[in-house]
Amino acid sequence: MNVEETATSTSDAPVTKKYPPWIDAITDRVTSAGLSWARQGLSLGKRALESSAKTLSQTAGSLEEWAHKLERGKNGQESKDRATPPHT
Repeated sequence: MNVEETATSTSDAPVTKKYPPWIDAITDRVTSAGLSWARQGLSLGKRALESSAKTLSQTAGSLEEWAHKLERGKNGQESKDRATPPHT
């Protein structure tokens, strides 16, 4: 990666200014470090979302179980109510 800056002089001819080679090395290292941090952050975010999805799925399953239990209890109560005549 070669870093150059182009500027125009008073004669409108482009002037190219070259930076020392160590600038390229620093630029490459900073870019590499930034990409590493980005990969790490994306990986961590993915794991967090997967964990949340698993937890939500388990919670949904528990809610479904409770709904079935309540429905069975309600149906059982209705059949008992029909079997016994009302008190007058």
